[in-house]
Amino acid sequence: MPLTKTSNDPAKVDTSDSMKLSPEYLRVGMYVDLNCSWFRHPFPRRSFKLTSQSQINTIKGLGLGTVLVYPRESDPDTDGEETPVEATAEHQSAPENPAQQHQEETTAEPVSPPDVREKPTQGDYHQAAQMASEAYREMLGTSSKMMKELSNGSAEGIRSAESMIGGLNTLLANTEAAGTVASGFDPEDVENASVIRAMNVATLSMLVAQQFDIDQEALQMIGMAGLLLDIGEHRIPKHILQTRARRSEAENVKYQLHPYLGVEMLRKFPHIPEEVLDVIRSHHERLDGSGYPEKLKGDQISLPTRIVSAVDHYDSLVNSIHPEDALSPAEALSTMYKYQKQMFAADVLVAMIQTLGVYPPGTVLSLSDGRFAQVLNINFKHRLKPLVLLYDEDGPTGEPVTADLQSQPELTILRGMTRGELPSKVVAYFQLKRWTGYFIQSSIRAA
Repeated sequence: MPLTKTSNDPAKVDTSDSMKLSPEYLRVGMYVDLNCSWFRHPFPRRSFKLTSQSQINTIKGLGLGTVLVYPRESDPDTDGEETPVEATAEHQSAPENPAQQHQEETTAEPVSPPDVREKPTQGDYHQAAQMASEAYREMLGTSSKMMKELSNGSAEGIRSAESMIGGLNTLLANTEAAGTVASGFDPEDVENASVIRAMNVATLSMLVAQQFDIDQEALQMIGMAGLLLDIGEHRIPKHILQTRARRSEAENVKYQLHPYLGVEMLRKFPHIPEEVLDVIRSHHERLDGSGYPEKLKGDQISLPTRIVSAVDHYDSLVNSIHPEDALSPAEALSTMYKYQKQMFAADVLVAMIQTLGVYPPGTVLSLSDGRFAQVLNINFKHRLKPLVLLYDEDGPTGEPVTADLQSQPELTILRGMTRGELPSKVVAYFQLKRWTGYFIQSSIRAA
């Protein structure tokens, strides 16, 4: 059963005629498409009309072999008829190493966008987040039904999964909808916590995968694998699932069969891509050979599996079945990067940090003015300058008070806070919940 394909070009421009040019031949007035991951460039959109030489200089510094130019959308005097056209390359230049990325991020001057958007109001986040949270809750209900159908062998479950991943892929393909937002859920809000985990792994895996040279079909396969990752747990006794890290050796042996059980369940459905089954079978493997069930290591583990397994582990740290063991989003990323990096691919960990930020959505911060704040979404150009919700000692009073740290240079982050460090009134104000769900929301930050 083929996965639904979606367009990767949401802009309403005439792309019927295009040519590939080396960046050195770009001129002001050309309408360009950088044809690379959104996270590899500092512009608010991947495709836009060049309005200044500084934009061209920035593109030249990205290390791209070629960019697409749309003559029908370009100014008449920049048709490029006498401009040498680069031959189509099979492979783009390799991504910059983390040090280069960090250096560019901290030293590059912000580039003015070709179009001007209005600055969001204080109430924009509240309204947008509320809508996204409601949509997420609806998807949780759909996911619960889908999991039951799959467990019962119904093909309707696969169709629901494909539709869901297709919807996520549509959002991801739109560069204006690449914001990651966290929302909290208490136990009474969630019928089955494993459904939140499945949604999180699917969503975050697709976001992280966008930073690699992965086409749309492969991106959707990664989403499908993330969504169905632990379907095999439905055949594991509940008492074993509920003990997690406190299982006996015999229980652990049984639990470690769930990747095989998941593959066995899904093979009953025709045309499930082998790549999806490979990720499900190997998602507990680790780069150093310490994983299971086959003790794979290094190059034996595919890139999609490396991505999904790292995201799955991150979510297990944030949404631990034992509340006392749960880490904050920032703590989870830090733990993986500092203490568990031998188990996960370095480029995947860097991609996760680039995607979620040093302080992922949902993290509570201590600010330089002594106030607490909660990260709302990520500023991909300046990751230490996110949009935050400020703590108000007087309690919630109407619209939330937000701050864009990028526009307030005097306000800086001191550090991320753990839940145990926070006064109970701060926990109550930010409505920190038992479970953290991640979803995609249209950006509300003025570029």
